[in-house]
Amino acid sequence: MRPRWLNRALALLVFLPCVATAGSAASPGWTEVSAIFTERCVMCHSAVSGASKGLRLDNYAAALIGSERGVVLIPGDPSGSELIRRLRGESVPRMPFLSRPLADDQIELIESWIAAGLPKASQAQ
Repeated sequence: MRPRWLNRALALLVFLPCVATAGSAASPGWTEVSAIFTERCVMCHSAVSGASKGLRLDNYAAALIGSERGVVLIPGDPSGSELIRRLRGESVPRMPFLSRPLADDQIELIESWIAAGLPKASQAQ
């Protein structure tokens, strides 16, 4: 039978790395998300391209406004955000239209940004 102090010490050794990892994670900001939009979306969804369906993803404020059908980003609610549903193919047409889907890690980054409340700058969690 181990002494109580040894059990506590072992528990701390297991628990502390989890705390350190959680504290060091950061929510993505517009800079990280807009890099994906620039690479894969703005050829159709920008002021220059004519903003298909009125949705602009080339500008933070414009992205928050949404499309002619309404908002596509709901702060704190990735699964309720039409943009995520389109990227995941849960709503049609899947986006990007007539192109390969975004990589899962790109979609997850956008989901993290939405879940964090659409911060303009990266934030520590």
